[in-house]
Amino acid sequence: MPTLEMDNVVLNYEVRGSGKPIVFLHGLGASWKMWEPQIEAFSKKYQMIMVDLRGHGGSTKSFPNHQFSAKVMAEDIKQFLDKMNIEKTYMVGLSYGSVVAQLFACKYSIYLEKLILSNGYSEIPTKVSGWVLSLSNFIFKRLSYKTIINLLLKTYRKDEYTKKVLRNSFTFDKDMFIFAKSSDFPTHTDKLHGISVPTLVMGGDKKVMGVDERKASEILFNHIPFSTLALFKNAFDPLSTMKVHEFNEMIQYFLEDKNFRDYDDILIYTK
Repeated sequence: MPTLEMDNVVLNYEVRGSGKPIVFLHGLGASWKMWEPQIEAFSKKYQMIMVDLRGHGGSTKSFPNHQFSAKVMAEDIKQFLDKMNIEKTYMVGLSYGSVVAQLFACKYSIYLEKLILSNGYSEIPTKVSGWVLSLSNFIFKRLSYKTIINLLLKTYRKDEYTKKVLRNSFTFDKDMFIFAKSSDFPTHTDKLHGISVPTLVMGGDKKVMGVDERKASEILFNHIPFSTLALFKNAFDPLSTMKVHEFNEMIQYFLEDKNFRDYDDILIYTK
């Protein structure tokens, strides 16, 4: 696996395909392998650059001041693009990777042509969501890592494909998991107006474990100037596996400036 050494950080990454670059940023606790369901669809036309975020996979595990931080990860990505001599790119961020992509885009939109944010958030969407997150953190500290993962995967019920992809991509141990989950929750909604590129916001149309994913997606849509919102019925994080065909197709249409087709289970809102 290639790695890139920069100031105080080494980032592991995987490249597939050739063409215009797309940087893919995975979810919390995962690695570049989370994007395996997208490789066949995107590597035919684009250069897929799938980065292991700091703290994940084969990348540096330490953080400045011992604070797990999406802001630090966003600065890592800026350094990464500079080191790779990439002046313009598309970017896809999923879940926590969406948070990193948002923070990057707020400061460095000049690097981006288009932005895709899936299952993301910029603040705790509701009070209930905050209570649930606090309670889950309290419980997780008292469980084994194996038990935590099994509980999380039960959310997907009979979706064995999603479970398989997630298990294959997980790279956290319990200490890193608790370290990440105990970090400050993102609060940057007031900065989203700084994202100046066309943005596709994708999210599930339901609450999952008490967290209102629809509300979180609507907040992003309402505050990002040039955005489109796609809400998937009966699906949630990660859409990249739960709705893999629609996820891949919508992103391709968006990148190619094509009109979205009509979907029975996806609600699309534009400005």
